[in-house]
Amino acid sequence: MVFELIIIEDIVVKMLEKYGIYCYKVKKGQEFNAAESIAQYADVHRFDINTVLVTEIQGYLFIEGNIQDILKAVENAHYVSKQLGRVPISELENQLVPTPVIEGLKPGDIVEITEGPFKGSQARISSIYQAREEITVDLLTSSVTIPIVLHADSVKLIQPSEEEDETEVEL
Repeated sequence: MVFELIIIEDIVVKMLEKYGIYCYKVKKGQEFNAAESIAQYADVHRFDINTVLVTEIQGYLFIEGNIQDILKAVENAHYVSKQLGRVPISELENQLVPTPVIEGLKPGDIVEITEGPFKGSQARISSIYQAREEITVDLLTSSVTIPIVLHADSVKLIQPSEEEDETEVEL
C-alpha cells in the first residue's frame, strides 16, 4: 500500500510541474483578441489549455494548462509579447471571485440609475438591503421624495457620501 501511495504522489507532483497558470504580457487593449486567438488555436490543434483568463489588469493575460501546449499556442497568437512566469492561484483569487456591487455603496451616496424608466437620473441612497442586494433611493430631481427600490446592479456610484451615516438594514 505504501508503494502505491508513493507512486501516486510522484504522478501528482509531475502533473503539477507540467500544469500551471502562466502570465503573459500583451498589447494594451488587445487582451480579448489575444485570448480569442489563443483559445481558437488551442481548440483546432486540441492543445491541453484549460483557461485563458482576461482580467481587469490591462496588458496581461493568464493561461492555465500544459506549459508545452501553452508555448505552442502563444507562438502563433497575435499581440502577445512575452511570458512573465508562473503565477500561483492565490495571487489571482481577488480577480476570480467577483465582489458584489452593493459592498461599495452606503446610505447617502449619490448614484446614477442605469436601468429602467428612471435611467440617467441621479438619486441619493436612503437604505440598503444586503441580503436581497437591493437599495432604496430618492430621486434628486423630483420635488416630492418618492422612495424607489432598485437592484444594486442597476446603479452607478457618482459621489460617495462624506458623512458616516450607516443605516443599513440586515435581513
